Amino acid sequence: MDLSTLANIATALTVITAVIFGLIEARRLRRDREERAALEAVHAMLTPPYMEFFLLIQTTLPENASPAEVRSNPDTLKAVRSLGMVIEGLGYSVFERIVPLRIVDNLVGGNIRVVWRKLRRYVEFERERSGSQKTFEWFQWLAEQLEQYKGGKTSLQIGAHEAYRDWKA
Repeated sequence: MDLSTLANIATALTVITAVIFGLIEARRLRRDREERAALEAVHAMLTPPYMEFFLLIQTTLPENASPAEVRSNPDTLKAVRSLGMVIEGLGYSVFERIVPLRIVDNLVGGNIRVVWRKLRRYVEFERERSGSQKTFEWFQWLAEQLEQYKGGKTSLQIGAHEAYRDWKA
């Protein structure tokens, strides 16, 4: 083999190594970005006001609550609007693939499903009243995606304590 052939082989190996390294690094960066986005979602959602609003909705509204039930108490209405806006932003973040649906499902998927079941009629009423389909559009989208999501091991019927019982550190 002459020197030119060896140089070509060395160049090809260098390029292949760089491509492989680049792919591995891109994958790592994507995972880091997902983790940071998930952490930000947790920070946005698991605040004392969010928890207070969620608990108020959870304990005061029945499933499929009427618009009158939602609007009857100013605190409940404030909780619905505030919680809805947070979930709205989270839904859009999932749509843009900033936060993976898997992470949302594991962290707050059950809460979102429960709240959506309580608020669906109210949201439909507000859309009809305002003439706009934009009211909590990403909240609804996220709730529907979570209902269809089959990638998770947990659900409203199977909690993490059961699904991951055999988990090892």
